[in-house]
Amino acid sequence: MKKMNLFICIAVILLLAGCQSSQQSQQPKLIKEETTDFDIKTAMEMVKTKEEMIVDLALRDNVSKMEYEEIEKSFTTEFGSRAQDILSILFINNMDAEPNADISINKNILYPTVFHEGIKITKAVVDKSTFDNEFFNETKLKIKEEYVGDDEKLKSWNREYIFKPNENDEWEFSGFSGTLNFSGEEYNLNYLELKR
Repeated sequence: MKKMNLFICIAVILLLAGCQSSQQSQQPKLIKEETTDFDIKTAMEMVKTKEEMIVDLALRDNVSKMEYEEIEKSFTTEFGSRAQDILSILFINNMDAEPNADISINKNILYPTVFHEGIKITKAVVDKSTFDNEFFNETKLKIKEEYVGDDEKLKSWNREYIFKPNENDEWEFSGFSGTLNFSGEEYNLNYLELKR
């Protein structure tokens, strides 16, 4: 009986070890990573296109329902699936408002842009990761903007725009990393001066 239990125990251990090694062999193996500089002027234009829409909204107090629908379309064109995240930051969602009432801009936020004093594009690179299984290959364009001014609250602020190539090999916005915006009574959309 003891031999039988020992045999079963060994069989289970071997079976688990076999499963684990087969799982490990299915993990993609990174072959190469490379980073190349991307043209900073092109990167600036890509970011400006997106952030100009935000600065335009900062100059307004509210928009009509019809205007909001147009804004939503243009933000979806520029920001894809992240458009709603940004719109929810910029607009006040009043659940009690009449269906056709104007929608107010949230004035207690700061969304730093390249149009503001102290904000600069500091880095633009293309990261390529190549795996043994090409299904996992990945290419990303990362455009980093940072605050380089003297304001203590913003001293370490940075945001990175991440783009990926679409099926036509055009850069398509994919997401963000870093801090998107600041909120609270001490902030507003015009907290930083616009560049002249």
